[in-house]
Amino acid sequence: MTPTMMVPRTEPATRPPVDGKQEFLAVLRGLNPASVLDVGCGEGALLRAIGADGAVRGVGIEPEDAAANRARAAGLEVQPGRAEALPFAEDSFDVVTLEYVAHHVEHLPRALREAARVARCAVLVLDGWYDETLPSQRVMRDLDDWRKRIDRRLGMVHNPCPRPRDLIDPLLASGPLGIDYACRLELSPRSLAELEITARRHLEAVAPVPDLAAELDRILDDGRLHGCTDAGTLLLTARFP
Repeated sequence: MTPTMMVPRTEPATRPPVDGKQEFLAVLRGLNPASVLDVGCGEGALLRAIGADGAVRGVGIEPEDAAANRARAAGLEVQPGRAEALPFAEDSFDVVTLEYVAHHVEHLPRALREAARVARCAVLVLDGWYDETLPSQRVMRDLDDWRKRIDRRLGMVHNPCPRPRDLIDPLLASGPLGIDYACRLELSPRSLAELEITARRHLEAVAPVPDLAAELDRILDDGRLHGCTDAGTLLLTARFP
């Protein structure tokens, strides 16, 4: 049996700016897949990028009708469906991707197991990440989680950003594989005044809720003390032997 390998890499804040989506695309292309399933493809940005040279068959799964219709209108192959129940047989695609989708999945472990079932060679995941050892990152994480609590009250599936272990454990249940993940952070400062304006508008979308208002005030106080910096990225590749 091939042993499971996990290789964590945390890039320093002094690293030159990296576009997470461009790095994700570069890693995907480096796998040289003949076919890719993009879970939660939206309007198909990733499908267009990988299909530009005609060498890769890209298929998307998208639960939102409006986004899926726009993708199909652009000539992309997109099917309705949910990440937790992919409508494909085992080993149907070389690579399965989830690009900023994991935090929108209702049952993430089930979705990851489905991705592993359908993938022949690899599963790639890109999502947001916070370095919780840094006060300015904890402020942004708390504000992000606060916004998502409101979204869930409005009926959206919008969960906290996954931690590496949240992705790794379900994939390990799929059998022997090699896992490589990189957490990257550039510590880009954010304007607390602008964030407060946006947050208070977000709060207006729900009926007055004292606990949410008090929590926002606490987060803003922490932001005045520690500052607020943008999220980093978590890029994970799981390869099957």
